[in-house]
Amino acid sequence: MTPAPDFTERPWPPLRDLILGMLSLHRPMTFHGMMEVDVTRIMDGLARLRRQDRQAVSMHAVMVEAVAVAAARNPGVLTFRHRKNLVTFRDADVATVVDRKQPDGTRLPMGLTIRAAQDRSVMAIHEELRAALKGDLTQTEEVKRRRRLLRLPKPLRALVLRRIAADPHLLRRVQGTIGLTSLQRPGLDFRMVPFPPNPFTLSIAIGGIDTRPAVAGGAPRRVLSLGGSMDHAVIDGAALARFTIALEQRLADAEGMAGLIEAAEAR
Repeated sequence: MTPAPDFTERPWPPLRDLILGMLSLHRPMTFHGMMEVDVTRIMDGLARLRRQDRQAVSMHAVMVEAVAVAAARNPGVLTFRHRKNLVTFRDADVATVVDRKQPDGTRLPMGLTIRAAQDRSVMAIHEELRAALKGDLTQTEEVKRRRRLLRLPKPLRALVLRRIAADPHLLRRVQGTIGLTSLQRPGLDFRMVPFPPNPFTLSIAIGGIDTRPAVAGGAPRRVLSLGGSMDHAVIDGAALARFTIALEQRLADAEGMAGLIEAAEAR
């Protein structure tokens, strides 16, 4: 009698070929770093919104807005090499992912680009992320473009991907100008720093949020771990430092949340 197999097997999801293709755009001269940010005010603000206005605004949306604003104010992170020139984009088109459930029950990350996110409110970004999770994205131009790429023969698809990697204008059209991926999940309440692949000049990954003990009689603090990957061929440490300072300040002061909290308290 043949023993029952001790493994399961299912077909390779074709969408993962597109993910592999995008991972192939990783910049070869990428360096990594990490930072920690006190997000106590943000977490308190999100909890207050849930209590007072019954709005479950996501941390993902808060991060997209903060990263976009910090990038727009420090455009070195939105700069790319194109042949013998440096191209700096005005808009922070944030390429991020949402974890969508597939018809067969499996879950796959689906790319979503929040265009000109520095000009969008946290709530507007949250609604776009939510629509991507719940709605039908198959008719959007970006998804159609990515599916056309997926249908190409593998050698031709590799040529197209190399062309995208070499042309920041194409990269912006297909993906965006800065990357943000989130590992935030219920239960990820401990220190964990992820380092993302980097098809851009800068990509950021959201890690865990842990609770630190109170200091000198104060309340416990909630601290967010972030990992980053930068293309050192284009950007140096000073420009990256200016961006991270702006990002830390916007998050620590919950600047993007101010309007939401004031509106909820006024009701």
